[in-house]
Amino acid sequence: MAFVATKDSTFEIILKKGFKVKPGSIFISGFHGLGEVGFLSTAHLTRTLEAERVGFIKSDMLPLFVSMENDKMVLPFEIYSYTEKNMIFFVPRFQPHQSEQWGFIEHLANWIMEQKFDEVLLLGGLDASFKEGEEDMRAVPTNTYRTKLDKWNVPVLEEGLFVAGPLALLLAHLEMNESPAIGLLTYATRGRPDPRSAASMLEKINDVFGVSANVDQLIEESKEIERLEKMRKSIESDSDPSQMYL
Repeated sequence: MAFVATKDSTFEIILKKGFKVKPGSIFISGFHGLGEVGFLSTAHLTRTLEAERVGFIKSDMLPLFVSMENDKMVLPFEIYSYTEKNMIFFVPRFQPHQSEQWGFIEHLANWIMEQKFDEVLLLGGLDASFKEGEEDMRAVPTNTYRTKLDKWNVPVLEEGLFVAGPLALLLAHLEMNESPAIGLLTYATRGRPDPRSAASMLEKINDVFGVSANVDQLIEESKEIERLEKMRKSIESDSDPSQMYL
């Protein structure tokens, strides 16, 4: 498979030869923030929809790791295409290195705007301790996304709460450049991966875009994590010296 670089710099987006993003496509990504919801959601979408890998991102601080998945090598920053719904996924298996996050996100935002995506979905987690009421999701839209917001039927993030990390940087850059984007945040457990929260995210995306991303695996992973968490707490409680005496 041949690939060609779209930009000759320390930040390169390397796309499959002949591949072009169709105007009006949808860009979806998420990072390793709270509960790893953004990454888990995006990575699971690419797997369950059987999206095609069409590119990579190379930078000066590229993590020194590769891995295997379904008998294929996977790299730290990959781009996938789901042609049936004109969706492009950016899957960051690691956070961009802290020392280059500003430049990395700026380059990525510029590429997103050059491709003229119809909308940009940035997925993440929100601390479940702030949850009020029954809604399990909050939205952070750019001003130019407001006309599309109603289809999500999701309340906007309450005043006084903040989005942090690469997702916040990307949203800010797109807002400053009047690009249509929305941050979607599901409530998640702090301190561990939360596949159940990612499953809630995918169910909403399934509903809005009419895709069929199966969430069964995420639910099973969540049950196992919750089981191990309960076991850990039980062991810690049993080993607490204060519980040894009456």
